[in-house]
Amino acid sequence: MTRTAMALFLLAFATAACNRQAAAPPASVLQTGVAATLSAAPPLPATRTSPPSATPSLTPLPPTASPVPTDTPGATPTATVPPLATDDPRYGLALNLAVPDYHDGFAERHTWGELADPGAVNTWDDGQLKTSDLLTDGYIWWSGTLPDAGAGDFFAEVAAKIQDCSGKDAAGFAGRIGGVNLDSGYTLEVACDGTYRLRKFSEGAVTILRDWTASDAIVKGPNATNRLGLLAQADRITPFANGVALGPAVQDASFAYGTFGLYAMARETPGVVVVFDDFALWYVTP
Repeated sequence: MTRTAMALFLLAFATAACNRQAAAPPASVLQTGVAATLSAAPPLPATRTSPPSATPSLTPLPPTASPVPTDTPGATPTATVPPLATDDPRYGLALNLAVPDYHDGFAERHTWGELADPGAVNTWDDGQLKTSDLLTDGYIWWSGTLPDAGAGDFFAEVAAKIQDCSGKDAAGFAGRIGGVNLDSGYTLEVACDGTYRLRKFSEGAVTILRDWTASDAIVKGPNATNRLGLLAQADRITPFANGVALGPAVQDASFAYGTFGLYAMARETPGVVVVFDDFALWYVTP
């Protein structure tokens, strides 16, 4: 069985087709489009199980499951994690931050979708996912997991290194991706200038849940590495960078379950590159 490598782009509508950044239109007129690139993958190793219909990029465990088996891509982290402060949003959730429920060190290919398009190129490269947004337009293209590889309430992190960049060029991390065209979900974007924002994509409409906000927890680029995180609990979404909560949670009840996505976003630098590694996922029991 071959594996489908799926990528999604989200279009922010502009009045002229050009390669320079345009002023952002109101959220109510933003449009969504979808493109997919199919890429053949080798069959899964015999030690991993694929469902009859499709091979998932990531096989989740239920919240009550034991730690991931040894054949999960990448080594499971075992480093000692300092106790959480009582004001940390993760405090009291019984999460073992030293041992995630799922960990992907990107040692194996085809655990995330890949694409090659005039607007973006996202490919696995030597144990990392290399994403590049080629045009400074309103499109973003994310590489993600397939629909049967998602989570509801969770905490998830991924390391993101942005290369040559400026201003609002950003690394993007999406959660609870869903919808018929996989064009819905929540996104955290961490920019080269040390700011971040949260957005919601919903089948053609884009809503800014928190606009660009500066945080001392973010390492500024270029060539900066930040660990992007999302904590989803019911209708509360809390963004993280480098283990620090970026302000309080935003509240939105649009999506309760979905998959994950990774992408680069060019706003100042055509061809901006973000390299992702070390994805970790913990299930949160409601």
